[in-house]
Amino acid sequence: MKTPISLIIDDAAPVVSVYCTHAGRTATMDGRPLAQYYPNSLFFRFCDIAERYGLHGKFSVVPMPGNLGSVAGSIEGVSGSDLSAWLEGVKQRLSPAFSICPEMLTHNYAVDLATGAALPLNEQEWASDKDRTALEPYIAKALSVLRDAGLDPTGVTSPWMFGIEVEDEYAAAISGALLDALGKKTGWFFLRTVTGRPKIRPWVEVKESGRILVAIPATTHDSFWCTIDDPRTGPEFVSSLADRLISKDGKSGELIDVLDTGGWPVILTHWQSLMSNGLGTGLSALEETARRIEEHLSDRVEWKSFASIAETVAASPEDFPKPDFSR
Repeated sequence: MKTPISLIIDDAAPVVSVYCTHAGRTATMDGRPLAQYYPNSLFFRFCDIAERYGLHGKFSVVPMPGNLGSVAGSIEGVSGSDLSAWLEGVKQRLSPAFSICPEMLTHNYAVDLATGAALPLNEQEWASDKDRTALEPYIAKALSVLRDAGLDPTGVTSPWMFGIEVEDEYAAAISGALLDALGKKTGWFFLRTVTGRPKIRPWVEVKESGRILVAIPATTHDSFWCTIDDPRTGPEFVSSLADRLISKDGKSGELIDVLDTGGWPVILTHWQSLMSNGLGTGLSALEETARRIEEHLSDRVEWKSFASIAETVAASPEDFPKPDFSR
């Protein structure tokens, strides 16, 4: 059987740059204004690449991006037509190849669920000392907003390292929220990036009361992040970015390292890494990476969504134990 391969897209939202709302700066390292919005043309370009190369994975949709509104209502600075077009693109062009999920509510300041007001803590700080009774309704709210926007989330993603300090409580809260908000007994979550270890695959995090929650880690670094602060767009630069994941001859790179050590390649990138402060350099690098995977690895790997991976793991949970992260 071919090895599953998957693509993580973090921090995505309609038009607005969630990264800009929490980056703590207003300019790139080379002095350009940091983009507050990304045109839908770049989103549609991503859809074109995903369809052309048959990419699968998970695609975050931040429900209340940067505390600027809601994808199920309106977002500050985003026209209603652009919001609708973006959401329709997710539904029609990305699903189900990409499993949709919230990246909690705002990926910025935490929200008081009773009032809707922003709290003076970012979401990771807020979650760091919470138990499942506090985390579950927060996660359920994030799932419900996406449902109300017409999307079908099947798991969740942590903004930053949300929940890692209370990981057992967090996992239990995710499983409970998926059941309570959506009636789903099987789900997945993305929290950890695990690189440089052999045979890294997803694992079963929760198995109780007929519910299964699968943890799916990233197994590569974000090779395109540097494009936020780099104005270069030429073919040599794009090729060098793809090289980090897979070389031109298909013989080296992080993807090859993961495969050769018996792991499942799960590629990590972020929406702002693909948008590249409006230049789209990361999209070019993703396209070149996908082309090389198709050319050199089509006999070894098969693109899978996170929901599909979770179903595979849930079918034989004893084969997917949690790694020991204490070593």
